[in-house]
Amino acid sequence: MTAFFTVADKLITLFIYIIIGYAIRRANVVDSKFESGLIKFLMSVSLPALVINTFQTSYTPELLKRGALIYLVSLIIYVFSIIIGVLSGWLLKIDKKSLGVWIFAVVFPNHCFMGWPVMSAVFGEDALFYAAFANLGFSTFAYTYGIYIISKYGENKDNKMSLKSLILTPINVSILIGIIMFVTGLSLPSSIGNAVSGLGSVTTPLAMIYCGMLLNGNKILSVFGDWRVYAVSFIRLIFIPVLVFIFAKIFITDQMVLSVLVIGHSMPVAGFCALFAGQYGGDAVLASKFIFVSTLICIVTIPFLAVFVS
Repeated sequence: MTAFFTVADKLITLFIYIIIGYAIRRANVVDSKFESGLIKFLMSVSLPALVINTFQTSYTPELLKRGALIYLVSLIIYVFSIIIGVLSGWLLKIDKKSLGVWIFAVVFPNHCFMGWPVMSAVFGEDALFYAAFANLGFSTFAYTYGIYIISKYGENKDNKMSLKSLILTPINVSILIGIIMFVTGLSLPSSIGNAVSGLGSVTTPLAMIYCGMLLNGNKILSVFGDWRVYAVSFIRLIFIPVLVFIFAKIFITDQMVLSVLVIGHSMPVAGFCALFAGQYGGDAVLASKFIFVSTLICIVTIPFLAVFVS
C-alpha cells in the first residue's frame, strides 16, 4: 500500500502541473502562440537534451542488449495493439469517419510527453535510458502506420507530410546520437554536459503544463457525454497494459525494464492523435476528447498498475 501512495503522490505533483497549464491557458495568461512555442521548445530542445543526458552513462554490453530487447518487444506489442484497435473498432461499430482516430488512440500512448516524466518521477532517471529504446518502437509505427490509418479514413487525401521529416525528428536524432555516444564511450565536456542536464531537467514540469494547455479546448459536458471516451480509455489504460505485463514477463526478467514497458504502455492517448487527425481530415474533435478523458483517468489507473507491476 505504501508503494501505491508513493506513486500517487508523484502523479499528483504532475497533475498539479497539468492544472497550472490548464488554468493559465484558460485565464489567457498565455496565448496560443506561447502554447505552440512551448511544444516546439520541448520537441526541439528540452526532450532531446533529456535523451542525450540519459545516455551519458557507462557502456556495458548488457545494457545495450537490454535496450535492443526492449525495442524488439515494443515492436511486437505495437503489432498486437494494432490488432486490438482494429478488432475493437469493428466490434463496437465505430463509424468510418472516426475509425482511424479510434485505432490510433488504442494503439499509441503518450509515451514521450507524459510517459517519460511519469517514469522519471516514479522509477528515477535511470528508467529513461530504457524508455528511449521503447520510444523507438513508438516512432517506428506512429509515423508510418499511425499516419496511414488516420489518412485512410480522413478527408484530406491530398494533404501529404514528408515521412522523412516525421522520422528524423529532433527526439529520434537525439536518441541516435545518444546511442552512438553510449556505445563509443564519448562524453560531453563538463560545461556542455551541465547545460544539457539543466535543459533536460525542465522537461517534466513543462511537458505536464503543455498537457494542461491542450485540455483547455474541450467542452466538459460534451466530452463526458460520449461513451467512446470511456471505452477507449479502458482499452488504452487498463486492458493493453495488463496484456503487456503478461506478455513481456515471458521475455523480461529485469524489474526496471518490465516496469518501463508496462507503464509506458499505460499512458493516455498520444497527443499526435489530434495533430494527425487535424492534418489528415480525421475526427479531430473525437481525438481531443480521447486525450482529455484518458489523461484524467490515468491519474487513478497508473498508481494501481505501478503497484501491480512491482
